[in-house]
This record gives sequence, structure tokens and C-alpha cells, in this order.
Amino acid sequence: MFIAGFDKSKQEVFLNLAYTMVYADGRLDEKEQQLFSSYQIETEVDMSQVHKVDFEQELAVFDDCTIQEKQRIFFELYAIALIDEVYADEEKALVEIVKKRFNIPDDKMAEMKEALIAFINAYNNLNKVVTN
Repeated sequence: MFIAGFDKSKQEVFLNLAYTMVYADGRLDEKEQQLFSSYQIETEVDMSQVHKVDFEQELAVFDDCTIQEKQRIFFELYAIALIDEVYADEEKALVEIVKKRFNIPDDKMAEMKEALIAFINAYNNLNKVVTN
């Protein structure tokens, strides 16, 4: 959703972080796959080159970003962790790493979670309308 504004090299790093988040709990959920696949539309990256990475080390690439850019990255990674409605311990650990590195306050994280839940509910409601 918010990745298109980054240059190609940062898009690549983000996708590697996203891939690492998707597979953090050792399984690929359909909703995680859909969200991850949607990044192909908004990036210029060859998705076949995406791979797991050292999460903390890769996050350092975004140290020079603005607060808003870091919040966008955090939101996208947090969304991957929550999208399947199973917030595994492995995902929580990675989210905490990003939260700490980017100095995301608890209230901002809660606000993002509420917005994501509202988005998911709106999508589900729209899906019901067009499929029934």
C-alpha cells in the first residue's frame, strides 16, 4: 500500500523483510500470500529474488528515513503479521524489533491496529456485497 514511494533498493529490502515476516511462523496463510503478492503491483522488484534476511540488519537500511516513512514500513510489516488473524510469537518478536528500531509509540501502534481491523472489515463487507 505504501511501498511505491520508495526507491527500488529500499523496495527490495522491504520485500525481503516482508518475506521474512510472512514465513516467520513457518507457514504461509492465504491472506498473507495475497497481501505479499499485492506488493508486486506497486514495486519494480523481481519477486523471484526475494528471500529471508537478518531482520535487524536489513531494518538499518531505513534508518535515514523520515518518521512518516518508518511508520509506513512498520504498518506494512505489522499488517502482514495481523492479516491472517493469528499473531504468532515469531511475528510478535519481529514486530517488536521494528517497533523499537523505529521508535513507534504504543498509542500509534494501537491506532494502526484499529485502522487495519477497520480496513479488513470494510473489505470483507464489500466482498460479501459483491459475492452474494
